[in-house]
Amino acid sequence: MEFVIRKADLVRELQTVTGVVEKRATLPILANLLLETTPDGLQVGASDLEVTIRGTAEANVVRPGSVTLPAGKLHEIARSLPDSDVQFKLLDRNQVAITRYRIAGQPRDDFPGFPEVDTKGGVKLPAALLSRMIERVAFAITTEDPRYSLNGALLLMGRGRLTLVATDGHRLAFVSHELGAAVAGDELRLIVPRKALFEVQKMTESLGDEDEVVFGKADNQIYFVVGTHKLTSNLLEGNFPRYENVMPQSSEITVMLPTEGLAQAVRRVALLASERYGRAVRLSLTSGKLQLSSRTEMGEAEEVLEVDYDGTPIEIGFNARYLIDYLSVVGSPSVSLELSPSASSAEGKIQAGDKPGQLRPEPRGESDYRYVVMPMHL
Repeated sequence: MEFVIRKADLVRELQTVTGVVEKRATLPILANLLLETTPDGLQVGASDLEVTIRGTAEANVVRPGSVTLPAGKLHEIARSLPDSDVQFKLLDRNQVAITRYRIAGQPRDDFPGFPEVDTKGGVKLPAALLSRMIERVAFAITTEDPRYSLNGALLLMGRGRLTLVATDGHRLAFVSHELGAAVAGDELRLIVPRKALFEVQKMTESLGDEDEVVFGKADNQIYFVVGTHKLTSNLLEGNFPRYENVMPQSSEITVMLPTEGLAQAVRRVALLASERYGRAVRLSLTSGKLQLSSRTEMGEAEEVLEVDYDGTPIEIGFNARYLIDYLSVVGSPSVSLELSPSASSAEGKIQAGDKPGQLRPEPRGESDYRYVVMPMHL
């Protein structure tokens, strides 16, 4: 195998595919990337046995062939090279000469195969829309819950609408968007692994709505085709929680808040919130103002935002990180905080009890985007 490729094309390709590589791979070969020449140039692939990705970069192929190379080291070498053409040449015993380097590889036969899926029946989705929808829910996918079905997001598609839902049991992110009658296909209800969603979001984040992603299901696999890249992933098994039962159908109190102002206030107050109790921040809503506060043995913090509210005083506690996660991706100048109080305190303030709060962007935009957060006891 021998080929020549531009450094910029090589680095771009490696940045796209290396996210699938596990840092602590169960099989040593999975720490490698597969490099394989094709009539179209160089194909680079990665796999962790559940998620795979392959892409093609333009290259001048002198002699066809294949080899696998350590992903991390190859990426470091590529970035360190000057901005010019990079020459790869396979030597004896799977040694590869890369311009001024020589690196040990492993044969292609040791690398797992890639699923062969037929993408002809796939649905075309606007790339920027899909990227934005994933960004709005992916942060709420659990990384710790032992329930396998929660380690991904629920994807629903049918009747011209795409919906994504993610939850970790303490919060729930929901986004749904009308695709229009032009998008046809079978109705789908799938649980897509967290890793696959993050990789798709990474591949599409710089694309526009004029760009398209081909998406579909084949047996127990889901696939996304983005340009010259194809990502496949096993689907998660199990039952996703009945999210409809968690989302409030109505709210008694709605208050509009500035997104950036609220985010900054939460960050500052959270500096003195207790790690032991989940960094709980108290929100006290009274006439004309929202007070955010926290108190620990180290001290206390307080912030006040002016709001358009003239109702009964109410207070509720939220995990500060949960609020910041949402405010970082909502993308609107304001958000609405919707509460449904359920109990009165001795001081006469109404407390939200165990009823969740709901946040939504303002203005709402074309997507139905909701974020439901369970309150914390103060």
